[in-house]
Amino acid sequence: MLPDFADSHAFAYTHAWEKEGDTDSRLIRSHIAGDWWIHFGDDLTRPARRRGWAYLRMGVIARRYEEFYALAHERGLAPTAVPNDSRRGWAHSMLEYSVDTHLARSGTLDHAFDDVRRQLGRLQAHGEEIRAMLAGQQVLPWSQEVWRNALDYSARVALADSPEEIALLGAAGKFGLDYSRASRALVREFQSRILKDVGAEEYGTIIRAMHEFVASVEHDHFRPAVPGPPLKTRRNLLRQATPDTGAEGHVAA
Repeated sequence: MLPDFADSHAFAYTHAWEKEGDTDSRLIRSHIAGDWWIHFGDDLTRPARRRGWAYLRMGVIARRYEEFYALAHERGLAPTAVPNDSRRGWAHSMLEYSVDTHLARSGTLDHAFDDVRRQLGRLQAHGEEIRAMLAGQQVLPWSQEVWRNALDYSARVALADSPEEIALLGAAGKFGLDYSRASRALVREFQSRILKDVGAEEYGTIIRAMHEFVASVEHDHFRPAVPGPPLKTRRNLLRQATPDTGAEGHVAA
Protein backbone atom coordinates (compact mmCIF):
# COMPACT_ATOMS: atom_id res chain seq x y z
CA MET A 1 0.00 0.00 0.00
CA LEU A 2 3.04 2.27 -0.19
CA PRO A 3 1.72 4.24 -3.20
CA ASP A 4 -1.37 5.12 -1.14
CA PHE A 5 0.00 6.18 2.19
CA ALA A 6 3.09 7.80 0.66
CA ASP A 7 0.82 9.53 -1.89
CA SER A 8 3.32 8.60 -4.57
CA HIS A 9 1.27 7.19 -7.44
CA ALA A 10 2.86 9.47 -10.00
CA PHE A 11 6.33 8.36 -9.01
CA ALA A 12 5.21 4.75 -9.17
CA TYR A 13 3.61 5.28 -12.60
CA THR A 14 7.05 6.24 -13.87
CA HIS A 15 9.37 4.01 -11.85
CA ALA A 16 7.52 0.93 -10.53
CA TRP A 17 7.77 -0.69 -13.96
CA GLU A 18 11.58 -0.57 -13.78
CA LYS A 19 12.00 -2.52 -10.55
CA GLU A 20 13.45 -5.99 -10.20
CA GLY A 21 11.48 -9.04 -9.10
CA ASP A 22 11.73 -8.79 -5.30
CA THR A 23 8.48 -9.23 -3.42
CA ASP A 24 8.01 -5.59 -2.41
CA SER A 25 8.59 -4.36 -5.96
CA ARG A 26 6.26 -6.93 -7.50
CA LEU A 27 3.46 -6.12 -5.07
CA ILE A 28 3.84 -2.38 -5.66
CA ARG A 29 3.92 -2.94 -9.43
CA SER A 30 0.71 -5.00 -9.18
CA HIS A 31 -0.92 -2.23 -7.12
CA ILE A 32 0.05 0.46 -9.57
CA ALA A 33 -0.92 -1.63 -12.62
CA GLY A 34 -4.42 -2.06 -11.19
CA ASP A 35 -4.59 1.65 -10.44
CA TRP A 36 -3.43 2.39 -13.99
CA TRP A 37 -6.12 0.13 -15.49
CA ILE A 38 -8.98 1.65 -13.50
CA HIS A 39 -7.93 5.19 -14.49
CA PHE A 40 -6.37 4.86 -17.95
CA GLY A 41 -7.45 1.50 -19.38
CA ASP A 42 -5.26 -1.22 -20.88
CA ASP A 43 -3.45 0.75 -23.57
CA LEU A 44 0.20 1.26 -22.60
CA THR A 45 1.33 2.39 -26.05
CA ARG A 46 -0.21 5.87 -26.07
CA PRO A 47 -0.02 8.78 -23.61
CA ALA A 48 -2.26 8.16 -20.62
CA ARG A 49 -5.76 9.59 -20.88
CA ARG A 50 -8.63 9.27 -18.42
CA ARG A 51 -10.42 6.55 -20.35
CA GLY A 52 -10.38 3.77 -17.75
CA TRP A 53 -13.52 2.16 -16.36
CA ALA A 54 -13.88 4.56 -13.41
CA TYR A 55 -14.17 7.51 -15.80
CA LEU A 56 -16.24 5.75 -18.45
CA ARG A 57 -18.90 4.69 -15.92
CA MET A 58 -18.90 7.60 -13.48
CA GLY A 59 -22.14 8.91 -14.99
CA VAL A 60 -24.09 6.44 -12.84
CA ILE A 61 -23.36 8.57 -9.76
CA ALA A 62 -22.09 11.97 -10.97
CA ARG A 63 -25.54 13.55 -10.84
CA ARG A 64 -25.69 12.92 -7.07
CA TYR A 65 -22.57 14.99 -6.39
CA GLU A 66 -24.28 17.99 -4.75
CA GLU A 67 -26.70 15.73 -2.87
CA PHE A 68 -23.86 13.82 -1.20
CA TYR A 69 -22.17 16.93 0.19
CA ALA A 70 -25.49 18.53 1.16
CA LEU A 71 -26.48 15.43 3.15
CA ALA A 72 -23.05 15.26 4.78
CA HIS A 73 -23.45 18.83 6.01
CA GLU A 74 -27.07 18.38 7.08
CA ARG A 75 -26.12 15.34 9.15
CA GLY A 76 -23.24 17.13 10.84
CA LEU A 77 -20.56 15.02 9.17
CA ALA A 78 -18.79 17.87 7.38
CA PRO A 79 -18.33 21.53 8.35
CA THR A 80 -19.72 22.82 5.05
CA ALA A 81 -21.82 21.67 2.10
CA VAL A 82 -19.18 23.01 -0.30
CA PRO A 83 -17.59 20.00 -2.08
CA ASN A 84 -13.92 19.36 -1.39
CA ASP A 85 -13.44 17.75 -4.81
CA SER A 86 -14.59 18.27 -8.39
CA ARG A 87 -17.60 16.39 -9.74
CA ARG A 88 -15.31 14.23 -11.87
CA GLY A 89 -12.91 13.63 -8.99
CA TRP A 90 -15.71 12.63 -6.62
CA ALA A 91 -17.61 10.48 -9.12
CA HIS A 92 -14.66 8.50 -10.46
CA SER A 93 -13.40 7.90 -6.92
CA MET A 94 -16.83 6.61 -5.89
CA LEU A 95 -16.65 4.16 -8.81
CA GLU A 96 -13.21 3.01 -7.66
CA TYR A 97 -14.48 2.45 -4.13
CA SER A 98 -17.44 0.52 -5.53
CA VAL A 99 -15.07 -2.17 -6.82
CA ASP A 100 -13.72 -2.57 -3.28
CA THR A 101 -17.27 -2.61 -1.93
CA HIS A 102 -18.35 -5.26 -4.42
CA LEU A 103 -15.40 -7.48 -3.49
CA ALA A 104 -16.02 -6.94 0.22
CA ARG A 105 -19.69 -7.87 -0.07
CA SER A 106 -18.81 -11.00 -2.03
CA GLY A 107 -16.89 -12.32 1.00
CA THR A 108 -13.64 -12.53 -0.97
CA LEU A 109 -11.71 -10.55 1.63
CA ASP A 110 -13.17 -12.02 4.82
CA HIS A 111 -10.41 -14.57 5.41
CA ALA A 112 -7.67 -11.93 5.37
CA PHE A 113 -9.42 -9.11 7.21
CA ASP A 114 -8.15 -9.81 10.72
CA ASP A 115 -4.53 -10.06 9.53
CA VAL A 116 -4.86 -6.90 7.41
CA ARG A 117 -6.33 -4.92 10.28
CA ARG A 118 -3.70 -6.19 12.70
CA GLN A 119 -0.80 -5.29 10.40
CA LEU A 120 -1.98 -2.05 8.76
CA GLY A 121 -3.83 -0.91 11.87
CA ARG A 122 -0.57 -0.42 13.74
CA LEU A 123 1.79 1.15 11.22
CA GLN A 124 3.13 3.32 14.04
CA ALA A 125 5.03 0.25 15.23
CA HIS A 126 6.76 -0.15 11.87
CA GLY A 127 8.35 3.25 11.33
CA GLU A 128 11.79 1.96 10.39
CA GLU A 129 10.34 -0.66 8.08
CA ILE A 130 8.30 1.99 6.27
CA ARG A 131 11.31 4.28 6.06
CA ALA A 132 13.39 1.45 4.56
CA MET A 133 10.70 0.63 2.02
CA LEU A 134 10.44 4.28 0.97
CA ALA A 135 14.19 4.36 0.43
CA GLY A 136 14.27 1.00 -1.33
CA GLN A 137 11.54 2.04 -3.74
CA GLN A 138 13.21 5.43 -4.25
CA VAL A 139 10.27 7.44 -2.92
CA LEU A 140 12.25 10.24 -1.34
CA PRO A 141 12.58 11.82 1.09
CA TRP A 142 10.98 10.57 4.28
CA SER A 143 8.89 13.38 5.71
CA GLN A 144 6.39 14.26 8.39
CA GLU A 145 3.68 14.41 5.73
CA VAL A 146 4.37 10.83 4.68
CA TRP A 147 4.19 9.75 8.31
CA ARG A 148 0.90 11.59 8.85
CA ASN A 149 -0.56 9.97 5.73
CA ALA A 150 0.57 6.54 6.94
CA LEU A 151 -0.95 7.07 10.39
CA ASP A 152 -4.23 8.34 8.96
CA TYR A 153 -4.38 5.31 6.68
CA SER A 154 -3.61 3.10 9.67
CA ALA A 155 -6.35 4.73 11.74
CA ARG A 156 -8.98 4.07 9.08
CA VAL A 157 -8.04 0.39 8.94
CA ALA A 158 -8.01 0.09 12.73
CA LEU A 159 -11.49 1.64 12.96
CA ALA A 160 -12.99 -0.69 10.35
CA ASP A 161 -15.28 -3.46 11.55
CA SER A 162 -15.29 -5.30 8.22
CA PRO A 163 -13.51 -5.30 4.84
CA GLU A 164 -16.26 -3.08 3.43
CA GLU A 165 -15.64 -0.46 6.10
CA ILE A 166 -12.01 -0.01 5.00
CA ALA A 167 -13.37 1.34 1.71
CA LEU A 168 -16.15 3.31 3.42
CA LEU A 169 -13.73 5.03 5.78
CA GLY A 170 -11.32 5.71 2.92
CA ALA A 171 -14.08 7.47 1.01
CA ALA A 172 -15.24 9.38 4.09
CA GLY A 173 -11.72 10.71 4.66
CA LYS A 174 -11.16 11.54 1.01
CA PHE A 175 -14.38 13.54 0.81
CA GLY A 176 -13.87 15.52 4.01
CA LEU A 177 -16.24 13.63 6.31
CA ASP A 178 -15.46 12.50 9.84
CA TYR A 179 -14.91 8.80 10.60
CA SER A 180 -18.16 8.27 12.50
CA ARG A 181 -20.60 5.46 11.86
CA ALA A 182 -22.97 8.04 10.39
CA SER A 183 -20.34 8.94 7.76
CA ARG A 184 -19.88 5.28 6.92
CA ALA A 185 -23.65 4.93 6.58
CA LEU A 186 -23.82 7.86 4.15
CA VAL A 187 -21.05 6.49 1.95
CA ARG A 188 -22.60 3.01 2.13
CA GLU A 189 -25.92 4.44 0.95
CA PHE A 190 -24.32 5.93 -2.16
CA GLN A 191 -22.16 2.85 -2.76
CA SER A 192 -25.25 0.64 -2.68
CA ARG A 193 -26.84 2.77 -5.39
CA ILE A 194 -23.77 2.39 -7.59
CA LEU A 195 -23.61 -1.38 -7.09
CA LYS A 196 -27.27 -1.72 -7.99
CA ASP A 197 -26.92 0.39 -11.15
CA VAL A 198 -23.72 -1.29 -12.36
CA GLY A 199 -24.66 -4.86 -11.46
CA ALA A 200 -22.70 -7.91 -10.34
CA GLU A 201 -22.14 -9.17 -13.90
CA GLU A 202 -20.30 -6.01 -14.94
CA TYR A 203 -18.15 -6.06 -11.80
CA GLY A 204 -17.20 -9.64 -12.59
CA THR A 205 -16.18 -8.61 -16.09
CA ILE A 206 -14.05 -5.65 -15.05
CA ILE A 207 -12.35 -7.54 -12.22
CA ARG A 208 -11.34 -10.28 -14.66
CA ALA A 209 -10.07 -7.66 -17.12
CA MET A 210 -8.06 -5.91 -14.41
CA HIS A 211 -6.62 -9.22 -13.22
CA GLU A 212 -5.51 -10.10 -16.75
CA PHE A 213 -3.92 -6.69 -17.21
CA VAL A 214 -2.00 -6.87 -13.92
CA ALA A 215 -0.80 -10.38 -14.75
CA SER A 216 0.33 -9.33 -18.23
CA VAL A 217 2.26 -6.37 -16.86
CA GLU A 218 4.14 -8.64 -14.48
CA HIS A 219 4.66 -11.51 -16.93
CA ASP A 220 5.57 -9.52 -20.03
CA HIS A 221 7.15 -6.54 -18.29
CA PHE A 222 4.94 -4.09 -20.16
CA ARG A 223 5.36 -0.48 -19.21
CA PRO A 224 3.57 2.67 -20.37
CA ALA A 225 5.11 4.55 -23.27
CA VAL A 226 4.29 7.81 -21.48
CA PRO A 227 3.65 8.03 -17.69
CA GLY A 228 0.38 9.18 -16.19
CA PRO A 229 -0.72 12.78 -16.76
CA PRO A 230 0.79 15.40 -14.42
CA LEU A 231 -1.61 17.15 -12.11
CA LYS A 232 -0.40 18.67 -8.85
CA THR A 233 3.11 18.93 -7.51
CA ARG A 234 4.12 17.30 -4.23
CA ARG A 235 7.67 18.57 -3.85
CA ASN A 236 8.33 17.07 -0.46
CA LEU A 237 7.17 13.58 -1.44
CA LEU A 238 8.22 12.87 -4.98
CA ARG A 239 11.62 12.51 -6.52
CA GLN A 240 12.88 15.10 -8.98
CA ALA A 241 12.09 14.18 -12.56
CA THR A 242 14.77 13.80 -15.21
CA PRO A 243 17.22 16.75 -15.39
CA ASP A 244 16.52 17.52 -19.01
CA THR A 245 12.91 18.47 -18.26
CA GLY A 246 13.42 20.32 -14.99
CA ALA A 247 9.90 19.22 -14.02
CA GLU A 248 8.97 17.60 -10.76
CA GLY A 249 6.80 14.57 -10.07
CA HIS A 250 3.06 14.97 -9.98
CA VAL A 251 0.33 13.07 -8.26
CA ALA A 252 -2.25 11.41 -10.47
CA ALA A 253 -5.92 11.45 -9.59
